[in-house]
Order: sequence, then structure tokens, then C-alpha cells
Amino acid sequence: MSTVLVNRSGSVATLALNRPERLNAVNEELYRVLIVELVAADSDPDIRCVVLTGTGRAFCVGADLKAHKSGARTPAEQARYLDLGQRACEQIQTMGTPVVAAVNGYALGAGAELAVSADFLVMAEDAQMGFPEVSIGTFVGGGVTNRLPRLVGLRRATDLLILGDRFTGKEALDWGLAHSVAATDLLLESANELAETLSAKAPLAVARMKAALRRNDPLDVAFATEPRELLELMATRDWAEGVAAFAERRAPTFEGK
Repeated sequence: MSTVLVNRSGSVATLALNRPERLNAVNEELYRVLIVELVAADSDPDIRCVVLTGTGRAFCVGADLKAHKSGARTPAEQARYLDLGQRACEQIQTMGTPVVAAVNGYALGAGAELAVSADFLVMAEDAQMGFPEVSIGTFVGGGVTNRLPRLVGLRRATDLLILGDRFTGKEALDWGLAHSVAATDLLLESANELAETLSAKAPLAVARMKAALRRNDPLDVAFATEPRELLELMATRDWAEGVAAFAERRAPTFEGK
């Protein structure tokens, strides 16, 4: 059975990490399949949003420490494993298609890195996230040292990354890290509602907005680049459709990526 289950419904692709017997702990195979499916979804003109979740009792509890502890990996294999983890998080952050992380159960270590990489984070009421790396003598990945301070501020990120305490969906919501918190049995329904809303947005504009937010340009650069982004979008059919739909008081129908 695949380490990532794929379900396409309309314009939404749901990718479910699928190693439930290991609480979806990541290994090389899971990372490889996840990257392939993320790239495929981003390349599919009919997919407008991706929901990332986990099967069973957890989103992802992080690295499969049994594989690490075994000593079976050579230094070169360790480097390849780490590269896969970085590539998975980078793909989520840089792809034009928006990603919603639906966190069930635990999202720890590498699992938290994947969740934080998403554009929108929806957490179940009983979900817990955390970055335990420093507590066990290791280090975070997925661009977290850059991304997390931007999301929650340097002081909060310092607490989360060095003290390593777990936090709940309510806390994540209060800090501005989570988009919303849902009852556990309504988690996927809530994430899918958000995904459907995102799917109705203009995909070209969404992709450019994601890229601009990721760049975090200085103010003077933003003043220069924003008009260029707009001018380029004004030459697209999506822009013409959006303006026409607004004037005609109807929902727009955008062409796609």
C-alpha cells in the first residue's frame, strides 16, 4: 500500500500520509511519494487546492527513530534522507497551488515542519504539535528557523524551538499560527470547506501572492514589484473574467493554472 493516499474530488486533491502503524513517521519512501504527489497536484490544471493530512491516530509524529537508531544509514544515506525532508517542505511552501494542512492527533518534529509549511493550518481540538528536536540533541528542518519566527514572532518561536513544549490547536489559533480549530470528527470537513473556498480563487493570482508573501520583500521592493505583478495579471484571461464577473454580479469561472 502506498505511503501517501491520494483522493481527488473536484478541484481538491487530498494527500494522506499513510503509515498508520508507525503514526505516519516519515521515512525515505514516504518523502519520495509525497514529493511526487505534490508536484503532480501542482502541475494539474484542474487541481486548485491540496489538503494534507494523516491516516489513523496522527498527522505525523516525525522521523522514524527506529530507522535512525538502527545505524543502517551511511553518512551519505543520512544526507539523502535529510534532503528529501527539505525538498518536501520546500515543495509545499513554493508550489503555486495553496496547501491546507489538516492536523489530526500529533504533528511532531518533521510532522510539525510539514504542517507549518502549509499555507493554511486547520487543527483538530485534540491535536498537539511540537518541535522536540533540541530536547533529543538534533535539529529542525523544513526552513522552520526562517518560517516560524515570521508566523509567530521571534520570542514565541524561540520558546517553541528550544524549550520544545507541545501546543494545542487553541494555542496555535491564539498565536496566529493556525487558521482554525475544528472538532476532531469534523476536521476534514472543515479543511475541505476551506479548500473549496480557496479553489474558487483565481489560481494565477493565488500563486503570485504565495510567492510574494514567501519573498517577504523590503517595503521599497514591494512598492516596485506589486505594480508589475498587477500589470502581468491584467494581461490574463483570469483578470478579464474576474472584472467581468464583478460587474455582472456573478461568481467568476477562472481558466486554471
